[in-house]
Amino acid sequence: MSESLLQGLAQQFSGDTIGQLSNLLGAPQEQTGQAVAAALPMLLGSMVGAAQKPEGANALFGALSNDHDGSILDMLGPLLSGGYASRALGADGGRILGHILGSNKGAVEQTVARGAGVDTGLIQKLLPILAPIVMGYLGKRLRGGGLDAGGLGSMLGQERAQVQQQDSGLGGIFDILSGGGQQQQDQGGGLMDMAGDLLGSSAGKAILGQILGR
Repeated sequence: MSESLLQGLAQQFSGDTIGQLSNLLGAPQEQTGQAVAAALPMLLGSMVGAAQKPEGANALFGALSNDHDGSILDMLGPLLSGGYASRALGADGGRILGHILGSNKGAVEQTVARGAGVDTGLIQKLLPILAPIVMGYLGKRLRGGGLDAGGLGSMLGQERAQVQQQDSGLGGIFDILSGGGQQQQDQGGGLMDMAGDLLGSSAGKAILGQILGR
């Protein structure tokens, strides 16, 4: 089975990246790694949900094609070093979160915080930094596969199916996030009830181990 999107995303934070990110956030490295490991499935699951409808897949494809070519993955060191570059990264991430999370933003933040065992304030600083990195990784996979909007939707649908097959905990979270719109908002409590699966499930533990190198 080919490498999943979640596995590929986790690899982007190996080595020195978590250390740089923890310095930027002013948080211990262990807490930062836990927060990233809990946040990645939530962000990717939200993007999978956004692409379930044809107009959502078209909008995501347009954003990836025009603004996220994957080059961000080669510049993480300077972008995470602080100053203007980090602020610009966070501003871009804030716009991305507005599109993919909408009114569900608060529920996602609280779920990630609970799942990682960290303060919500840390997650509020982290998610805008992670969102452009996730988009950049998707853009890289998009170009590498020569995919159109339909192909992007299929790739994300296959990721959802693979997560569901490999881990029922994360699979359930992806199901909720794929509801979209008002259903997402109504099920915010359901997300928080499943927060323990973000790091407690087999896939969650694997992602955390991959990020922290253990």
